[in-house]
Amino acid sequence: MERGMTADQVLKALWRRKVLVGAIVLGVFAVGAAIVLSQPSVYEATAVVRVQHQRPGEEMVQRTVSELVEQRLLTVRQELMARPVLQKAIEEMNLYPDIVSEKGMESAVNRMRKDITVRVEGESAFELTYSSTDPNVAAQVANRLPQLFAEQAMKSRQEQAARATKLFEDEVVSLSKSVTEWEKKIAQFKVDHQGELPEQLEMNMRGLERVGALLQTKSEELRVAEARRSDLARARNAADSEAGRLEAAESTLTQGLVAARSSWTADHPEVKRLNQELTTMRERRKEAESRQWAERQERTRVAELITNIQKEIEGLHLQAKDYQARLDRTPQWAHALGVLNRDYEIARTKYQSVVSRRVEAELAQELEAKSAESLFSTISPAGVPVAAAKPDRVSGLLICFLLALGAGVLTGVVMEMRDDSIRDTQELRDRLPLPVLAVVPNMQGKAEKRVLMPATGNRNGVVTSSSSDSPLN
Repeated sequence: MERGMTADQVLKALWRRKVLVGAIVLGVFAVGAAIVLSQPSVYEATAVVRVQHQRPGEEMVQRTVSELVEQRLLTVRQELMARPVLQKAIEEMNLYPDIVSEKGMESAVNRMRKDITVRVEGESAFELTYSSTDPNVAAQVANRLPQLFAEQAMKSRQEQAARATKLFEDEVVSLSKSVTEWEKKIAQFKVDHQGELPEQLEMNMRGLERVGALLQTKSEELRVAEARRSDLARARNAADSEAGRLEAAESTLTQGLVAARSSWTADHPEVKRLNQELTTMRERRKEAESRQWAERQERTRVAELITNIQKEIEGLHLQAKDYQARLDRTPQWAHALGVLNRDYEIARTKYQSVVSRRVEAELAQELEAKSAESLFSTISPAGVPVAAAKPDRVSGLLICFLLALGAGVLTGVVMEMRDDSIRDTQELRDRLPLPVLAVVPNMQGKAEKRVLMPATGNRNGVVTSSSSDSPLN
């Protein structure tokens, strides 16, 4: 039968069953102590790593790795717990050989994750703690893991920088081809429209002005030549008349000389006179014929000159027409060439920009490689732990003792609550509806005392108490 118990009743019940309670307490404590003492000692080694700021700054070199190295602290725990880092550490230091041989690398990695504690300290440092049953292994792993993390981080950053450089190199090659194609298009366009390009506009205008001036000059020369030809034409008639007249006079004198020689001798004055006049007439005729031939040559030359000038004027007119046509077509080709130059400038500007970015990417890649060793520094390397961090045997033994004591007390209380024996008059009155007339004491005790007590209610009863009352049945 279950019932409530006061503190005094609990103490009395425990005292009555002190042997049983003590045995339970000792048994449970012995089992717990054995478990606590049998736990292997676990040593913890801690290393503190600081992340250095990147140098030089962004204002000096445009980096291709957008993530600041300080930002890796936000995910440092996940990266340290990643399989590549842990697997490399396990293989390098031969950790968890039994787990690796029996369950595989994945189980060993999972076990190592449980033995690692990562805590970020401030804005530029993190603390790594590794637990192991071997203090030397704990220190070695705690010092090696940050190095592996730094190597992995630097490898990732260098790969990212290399990818950016490769991307810019590929883009430079592509844009170089595009720029070359635009240059070829512009060159071919200038060849196809040579003389009609906007940059040749001033040259064409000057050429047109020059042709206009030449036309005026040649027109004046043609006017002078035509006037000369007209003069020669008028002079030709006069020259022809003079030569004919002199020739007729010469013929008359010849006839007179022949008649005089038939009549007189050669020494005759008339014959001499006629010979002299005939000689003079012949000279004059020859001079007239010479002048006539010279004038004929002059007329031929002037005619040729006029023909040449006319041809030159026709050529100048064609040149002027050609220059004018070039000037008329220049605005059309200026628009088309402007479109080509605009697209070419866009491609060239983009090409120059990408070339500049490629140079910066190459420089950033070199800087990433040179600054890799200085980005992560261990400011507090892990030392070999002297005392075990786990388990806390003192606390464990104390907990085992408390658990054992609680088990003994609980056992005594439960057994007392399930015991139906009646040990005092109050309990008897509470449990029986009949009045108590008397109490028979346990006469076997060494110290006995009889006490007469009045009965409660309408009846009286005698109660005798002793240091050890026997239960009433």
